[in-house]
Amino acid sequence: MKKLLLFITLGILFIFSACETDDILEQEEVQNCNIIEITNHITEPTTWTAGNVYVIKDLNIDVRSVLTIEPGVVVKLKGARITIVGGTILAKGTATNRIVFTSLADDSYCGDTNGDGVVTEPLKGDWQQINLNGTNGATFQFVDILYAGGNTGGFYNAVKISGPTSAQFIFDNCVIAHTLSSSASFFNNCAFYGGSAMIDNEISVFTNNVLYDNGRPISVNAYYTLNTNNKFHNPRNPAETNTGNGIYLTSSSSPNGAVVSWNVSEVPYVMNEWFQGSTQTINIGAGAIIKFMSAGSGLNSSSSRIINISSSAILTSYKDDANGGDTNGDGNASSPAVGDWKGVYNSSNNKYIQGANIKYAAN
Repeated sequence: MKKLLLFITLGILFIFSACETDDILEQEEVQNCNIIEITNHITEPTTWTAGNVYVIKDLNIDVRSVLTIEPGVVVKLKGARITIVGGTILAKGTATNRIVFTSLADDSYCGDTNGDGVVTEPLKGDWQQINLNGTNGATFQFVDILYAGGNTGGFYNAVKISGPTSAQFIFDNCVIAHTLSSSASFFNNCAFYGGSAMIDNEISVFTNNVLYDNGRPISVNAYYTLNTNNKFHNPRNPAETNTGNGIYLTSSSSPNGAVVSWNVSEVPYVMNEWFQGSTQTINIGAGAIIKFMSAGSGLNSSSSRIINISSSAILTSYKDDANGGDTNGDGNASSPAVGDWKGVYNSSNNKYIQGANIKYAAN
C-alpha cells in the first residue's frame, strides 16, 4: 500500500512538473522572438517571416513594393508609421496565428523587446498609423492593430485610407483597439478613417472586424454599405466599447443609381451635414439609428434621391443618449432638444417628413 501511494505521489509530481515545464517553454517561445529593426523603405518585394519581431522607431517607412507578412509576425512601433506609396501590404494571418502591429512597449507579444523590464507599458498613441495611400489592393486578414493613433499632421487614426474614391483593400477579421483619441475634427480622430475613399463595399472590403477601446471607431463614405458583421465592442468583455461609439458618415459624389443601406443596429450612424446626394436610393434599415450633430444637418430626399426609412429606425439628435447610447461621450453633460438638427425634407412636395421616430428635429 505504501509503495502504491509512493508511485501515485511520484506520478502526480511528474505531471505537475511536466505542466510547469510546458508553461516555461511557452514563455520562452514568447520571449525569444528574433529582433529585426527596420530602418529603410520597402523598395523591392520583401517578406517578413514568422518567429521575428520587426521594430520601427521614429520613422515613416514607405512601402513602395510588395510587402508580404507571414502569419504570426509581430511588428512593434514607437513614434512611427507605415505608408503604402505605390506598393502594397499582404498581411494574411490565420484565426490561430494572427499578425500583430503594436507598441514597442507591449511586452505581451514577443516579450520585452525594448529591454526595459517593466519600466514602460503600452499606451494609446505610442505609434502613429498605417496609411493606405491610393488604390493598392492591400490585404489585412486576422490582424491586430493596437496602441496606434499618435498625431500625424492632425490625424489620430490607427488606419487611414487616403487617395481616390473606391480605394481597393481588404480588412477582414481584424481587431483595431486602444487607439488614441483627441478633440480633433469630425473625422480626424476615427480609429479607422475610410472617409470619402471608402465608397464601394465590393472594392473596399471591411468585414468581420472588431473595434473597441477607441474614441470614434470608424468613418466611411455615406454611400458605403457597411457590413453588419463588424463589431463595436470587445467580444470578451461586451461592456468595453468605444467612447464615441458610432459610424461617422461623410459624403462625396456617388455613382448614379447607387443603392445604399444603413442597416447596422449595434451603434448609431452619425452625420454632420445637410445630406443631398445625387441620384441614388438610401435604405435606412430596421433598428438603425441616425444621429445628427448640428442644427444645419439633416436629409434631403426627392423623386430621384429616394430615402426609405424603416418604421423601427430612429432619426435623432447626437445628444440623445436614450437612443443608441452616449454617442458624443460626454456622460450627462448635454441633453437633446428640439432644433438640434434640421429634419428630413422631401423636395418633391416641399414638406418635411414627420413621425414618431423622428426626434428633436427643428422641422
